[in-house]
Amino acid sequence: MRETSVRHLFKPLKELLIIAVLLIGINVPSTGQSREFLFNNGINYLLADKEIAIKQFTKAIELDSNFSAAYYYRGVAEFKLGHYETAIKDFDKVNQLDTTVRVIHAYKGFAYRQLGDSEKSLAAFSIYMNSQEDLSALDYRLIGKAKMEVGDVDGAIKDFEAALEINAGESQHYYLYMALYSNEEYKEALAQINLAIEENKSFYGYYLNRGNCKLLLGDFSNALTDYDYALYLEPSIPDSYFLRGQALDTLQKHELAIVDFTKAIDLNPKDGTYYSKRGNARYAMGNRNAACLDWTIAGNLGYYEDFDKIKSICE
Repeated sequence: MRETSVRHLFKPLKELLIIAVLLIGINVPSTGQSREFLFNNGINYLLADKEIAIKQFTKAIELDSNFSAAYYYRGVAEFKLGHYETAIKDFDKVNQLDTTVRVIHAYKGFAYRQLGDSEKSLAAFSIYMNSQEDLSALDYRLIGKAKMEVGDVDGAIKDFEAALEINAGESQHYYLYMALYSNEEYKEALAQINLAIEENKSFYGYYLNRGNCKLLLGDFSNALTDYDYALYLEPSIPDSYFLRGQALDTLQKHELAIVDFTKAIDLNPKDGTYYSKRGNARYAMGNRNAACLDWTIAGNLGYYEDFDKIKSICE
């Protein structure tokens, strides 16, 4: 399999645009209101004003209910406006009229993902994948992400590995890391995040992820080193302080953990998790009243993991 650019995913779109440009060159009287005239108007407005473009494509369809290109571009415009259900209907109509326009299945996959329907999203991406002769790393990444969303982590790992075989880039290592980490394969995940860091040594998020991996593997000292470096690269991310605080708390360094949890709260006072974990650290330090206050705030913010402690300890 050879690596192809992202443009191949939208090859049918490119071809239809060429057709549209050719049609624009045809001398159609402005008063004719033929389907071609309306279609060309829609193409002209597609970038400038999608609502007007949709109206033009709709008028073209009223003149010819089998005008697949008009359905396609109307679907694209609806998709860009976030009207995903309407876009899917247009793409389904295109599929009825012309089964060679395969990119609609990729659009449908994205549309279903936006609608929160992971199973239909995966089904649409699968149809798209099966219709392609040559698959790119991006194709495998798309299907891998769709599988992750429906809980097929093993399948996702295989797809991310296939993406790596085509293009061993930073993002491929990261996606494979995420799948392996989700599958609790921490040693394998650590190897992948190390490779991502080799590709990009300046992204704080990779060090946070590596710290998480090391923490779960029992390498507490090096986990803290990664959290420290993540904060050095980007000191304004509350989760970085929170994760380092959790590591310190695990090492029974409760006082230092409280400092980090407090900093995370200062940066984002609306995350109940931060208060809850600070409450645990404060309770471990013997500060019952402060702990109860933190657990109460956490519950008020919608985080209830430690909320039962209010009844057993605070009341």
